[in-house]
Amino acid sequence: MSSINNNKIFILAGETSGDLIGSHIMKGLKKNNKELFFSGVGGSHMNKQGLKSMYQMNEFNIIGFINTIYNFKKLNKYLNEIVYFILKEKPKAVITIDTKGFSLALAKKLKKTFSDNTYKCPLIHFVPPTIWAYGESRIKKWKNLHDGLFCLFKNEEDIFEQFNIKCSYVGNPIIENFLKYTDNIYSKTNKKKYFHNSKNINCLLLPGSRDGEVKYILPEFISLIKNSNVKLRNVNWIIPTTELKYNYIISKIKKYNVSGNTRVVVLEENYELLKQADLAVACSGTITLELALFKVPTIAVYKTDFFSAFIGRLLVNFQNVILPNFLLSKNIIPFLFQEKFNNVRITNLLIEYIETIDKKKKDFKEYSSMILKNMIYDKPGRINFSINSSKEINKIINNYNY
Repeated sequence: MSSINNNKIFILAGETSGDLIGSHIMKGLKKNNKELFFSGVGGSHMNKQGLKSMYQMNEFNIIGFINTIYNFKKLNKYLNEIVYFILKEKPKAVITIDTKGFSLALAKKLKKTFSDNTYKCPLIHFVPPTIWAYGESRIKKWKNLHDGLFCLFKNEEDIFEQFNIKCSYVGNPIIENFLKYTDNIYSKTNKKKYFHNSKNINCLLLPGSRDGEVKYILPEFISLIKNSNVKLRNVNWIIPTTELKYNYIISKIKKYNVSGNTRVVVLEENYELLKQADLAVACSGTITLELALFKVPTIAVYKTDFFSAFIGRLLVNFQNVILPNFLLSKNIIPFLFQEKFNNVRITNLLIEYIETIDKKKKDFKEYSSMILKNMIYDKPGRINFSINSSKEINKIINNYNY
């Protein structure tokens, strides 16, 4: 243990949701040890907690089989550099969050390297493969690889147990952020009105956080706005995005001469915007859970390149890929994938939602309560992700045979 620097932790997240999760993990760990030094890969949330990031997080935010192949050389270079860095710095733990392809490759390489080296440390992973959406074949690669595996959804514990894999539910920071907002801990800080015509229906268009998602989904949103059915003329459209993608989206809006009730806004936090929304069309992902919690009737969409879509159809269980549908074992959010995500289908669904808006809002109010109950957040003294995750990590570190 003497060769291990007890104040160093390596932590890696490669996408926006992982960055939020990572910041909560760091916050919990720092409560027990204010001298901790975090290095690795992350975004703005983790940087605020003191992360020294080796690379821009969006370098790892790659989706689709074609893009992964195209970026293989770059990712392999980063992999080797990170392994070298870990062996040099000797952190007392390596924590990876989501970013499954890269996290898996890193764990495998470190496991092999540790067997030939005097230095080793525990490998800990949060957000394991979603086998409930992508099939059982993925999980075999993860068996006996990590010293700790932790999930964000209560349903997952039982699923992993079926494969004799211990995966512990430690809470969910997305739900905790939502509850903090609704408990008025920070909801009073932002009262900006995003929708100016209160008589109109307020609809969010969320094209995703990854470059590949925005590339394929944004054009369909633009088509929807430009070719709006007369029944959608009184809809306020708003496209929230990050500072990094703002100029790209604005350039596309101008190129196709999109006008009318359309706004693009840069947001750090979506919550005040979600609170004001009546409807949403969102790229499938974590945002669908947030929308369901905020009781916003939602339509989920996804589009990618032809080859990735072909492989996806072979591997993905589309019934479970949308988080609220999986959590409630009920198809509460319709999902339009690839060719089904087009102007005609999305228009018809939106008109149906608008014509039954009061019922939809009532249904989603019930769904929000059901999700909180499912995740054990419906009672006083509820679980806390930061506290639970830091306890589990420290337990692993303290019991590890360095």
